[in-house]
This record gives sequence, structure tokens and C-alpha cells, in this order.
Amino acid sequence: MSLQLKTSATKLLALSAVFLAQPSYSEYEFGYSNNAASGGSSWGMSSTLFPLHPISGSDINGVFYRYTAVKDAGDPYTVSIQNQAADQSGYIFRSTDDWSGGSGGTIQKFVPVPYSPVGDWGDGSIEQVGVGSVEDPIVLYSYRFDPSRVQQQEIPDLPVVDVYDALSDGYVTASLEPTDRELYEDDELNKSDSEEEDDGRLEKALAAQENALTLAGNVTQSALLQAMNTATNLSTYYSAQIKGGVYQESVVLIDKNIPDNRRALRSLGQQKLHTDMVNQQYGR
Repeated sequence: MSLQLKTSATKLLALSAVFLAQPSYSEYEFGYSNNAASGGSSWGMSSTLFPLHPISGSDINGVFYRYTAVKDAGDPYTVSIQNQAADQSGYIFRSTDDWSGGSGGTIQKFVPVPYSPVGDWGDGSIEQVGVGSVEDPIVLYSYRFDPSRVQQQEIPDLPVVDVYDALSDGYVTASLEPTDRELYEDDELNKSDSEEEDDGRLEKALAAQENALTLAGNVTQSALLQAMNTATNLSTYYSAQIKGGVYQESVVLIDKNIPDNRRALRSLGQQKLHTDMVNQQYGR
């Protein structure tokens, strides 16, 4: 009897461990994707459709769609909302509506499917066969997100950085030791004497430079005035001689009498006639 109780207790503990290892229902998060058909009649199952949760931890459990079929009565027409399988083995989802017997309208459906990872779903599309068109399509995917399936990012090991301790540096401690005051004062005196000598040399150099600039300025001004006087000397223009003399007339007229221009006389006559007509018109 005790052996049977121990066996039952062991089985119960094993089942409890399996049950506890599974995520509870309250850990799941549910939601809907964005409208897959907002950009056209075909789409990919990218992360833009599931902006709230990572695809790696999401499972699709249903497809909601709505659209308006526009067609004439009697025309054959079917519309299929479908998704290829990611491994290209066929359709993982397909729902077909046959509008051949009517004149069109608006349809709204929710088609549940077994939980399957988003990664198993390939490209989706709206397939139309026959005479008609689809307006205002909406395709939404209902899904469940499991946070435990999302891989946590590991924190990289930070490198070890050696901190420099200035107080442990021998050169630093040596520079902080007290200095001999007499040597310091001697250095200051030598430094001041050398600075005075440098100042005297600098004054001499500046004085020599100023004298040189003054001399050069005087020479330059004298040369400039001489060049200006030479350019304005007009005596050379008065003494210049132009080669030439008297130019004799070389034109000889063969005909002494120049005849009148008959065309000019005719033109003057027409002008006079025009002037008389104008005067008569205005009563002059």
C-alpha cells in the first residue's frame, strides 16, 4: 500500500513540474496586426505588421478580413484571401468567397486557425478570378505573444580598466618635495639678470630698425619726387618736330556742269502734292 502511494506521489510531482514549466495563460499577450492590405493586394509578413511585439514570440490564431466586391449580376467572380507557407509547400491559409450568383456587396469574416508561429507564414495576397474588383480591403491577423520565447540579450563583460594613481608615481612625489630656498633665490636673480640683458638687446634692435626705416623712407621719397618731376617735364614736347609740309590738292573735276537729279525732282513733286492734299483736308 505504501509503495502505491509513493508511486502516485511521484507521478503527481512529475505532472506538477511539467505543468509549472509551461507558461501560464496570464503571461500571454494578445493583439491584432496592422492592416496588411493597406498598401495593395499583396504583402509580406514583416515586423511592420506587428509593431507591438517581436515576431519571434508571436503565434497567429486567426485572420479577420473585410472588403467590398464590385461586380454586375451574373458575372463570374471569386475573391481569395490567402498566405503562402514560408517553406513554399503550399498555402498555410486560404479563404475563398464566391460572388458569381450575386451583384456584389461588403463581406466581413473572422477565420480562426490553429496557433502557428508568424515565421511559418509567407507572403499574403488577395486573389481575384473573374469580372469584378475589390474596394477598401482590410486584412488583420490575430496573434498571441509569448514573452518567454524572446531571447534575452546578454550583457557583455566590461573590460577591466587600470586607474592611474598619481600619488604612487615616483616622479610626482619627487616634484612635491620641498625645494632649497637659497638655490631658488639664486635662480630667480640669474633669471632677472638675463631678462634685463634681453630687454636691452631688444631696445637696441628696435632703435636700429627705426633708423633704417627712416633712412629708407627718405631715399624712397626723394627717388619718387625725382621720377615725378621727370614725367612732368614738358620741354621735350615743345622741341619736337613733326615731319611734313604743305599738302597740295590732288582732286581734279572733269565735268564742270553737274546735271540735276530727275528722280529727286519727281520725289519733291509728289511730296508737294501730298502736302497740298493734307492742307485741303484740314482746311489750311
